[in-house]
Amino acid sequence: MFNPLKIFKNKKVGLALGSGGAKGIAHVAVIDYCEKNAIPINMIAGSSIGAVIAALYAHGSLNEFVSFLKMVKSNDIFSYFDPVFPKTGLIQGRRMVELLAKFIPKSVSIEDLKIPVAIVATDFYSGNPVVFKKGNVLDAIRASISIPGIFVPVRYMDTVLLDGGVANPLPIDVVKQMGAGITIAVNLHPTTKVKKAKIAAMNSLQELSPKEENSSNDIIEHVDKEPVDTLSQITQRAGGWINKAKQWLGMNRDGNAAKDNMPNIFEIVSGTIDIMEFMNTTLMITYNKPDVLIEPDLLQVSTLDFTKVDMLLQEGYAACERVQKDIKHKVLRWV
Repeated sequence: MFNPLKIFKNKKVGLALGSGGAKGIAHVAVIDYCEKNAIPINMIAGSSIGAVIAALYAHGSLNEFVSFLKMVKSNDIFSYFDPVFPKTGLIQGRRMVELLAKFIPKSVSIEDLKIPVAIVATDFYSGNPVVFKKGNVLDAIRASISIPGIFVPVRYMDTVLLDGGVANPLPIDVVKQMGAGITIAVNLHPTTKVKKAKIAAMNSLQELSPKEENSSNDIIEHVDKEPVDTLSQITQRAGGWINKAKQWLGMNRDGNAAKDNMPNIFEIVSGTIDIMEFMNTTLMITYNKPDVLIEPDLLQVSTLDFTKVDMLLQEGYAACERVQKDIKHKVLRWV
């Protein structure tokens, strides 16, 4: 049935992808759901893992990246970590960017992407979000995924940038400012699950994740620097320090957390950030309510556990189905 109000409606659909580490694989399912239901994605704003998924999708290499993750094992993920003396972070992050460079070439700029993308980071000194809508894609992503205390932050002009989820874990306001008339937001820190927040904070770090590394840009610079090894060199040396790292983190040979009353350092940092992002996301949703809010229930998944791809995708699809009435009435009737 023809809807005459469509003539006056801003029908541009904007997708806001929230932060949340490995939970962000659920974003992939949301994007696939939109495509299968003929929902156009005209622009995307993302924080942290949301920025990664946004850039991969807009570049056209998201499916390839997901296929890679489905083959990843625990030790493979560890091999992409480049630990440093913990001055500003535990992991340098250059090897992670080298990994992402397999899917998005280092020469690609945000302006080169197929649809408009905004990547959100956080200014350490002011606490304000920093939104990248142009410039090198991998550099912007590297800033956006700088989890405090885990990844070394990056220098940008006269400041230092941290994970976008610190200042704006669900950039609904950003995608609206980009010109979206219809907004779909994917919240990886569901407001209805506050009583389960301790699950995320105490969750066992079963397997660590992949992603990040240095890219060549004369504006953004890593705070700490060290030579970058080839992936073959990393793999050759990985076995020894991986086992030591697991022992240090209180994990057994299978990558499962040993029985202990205290969470390890990754769990403490990522769990604390989860709680902070829950609070900030609640405020964002309150003051920038999206047309459709999709909330996968993934609090049992740790921030750096990228080995549960199928389960993460399944819950992403399920979360879309739970709000299909909103999608039908607030999106499909207009596009």
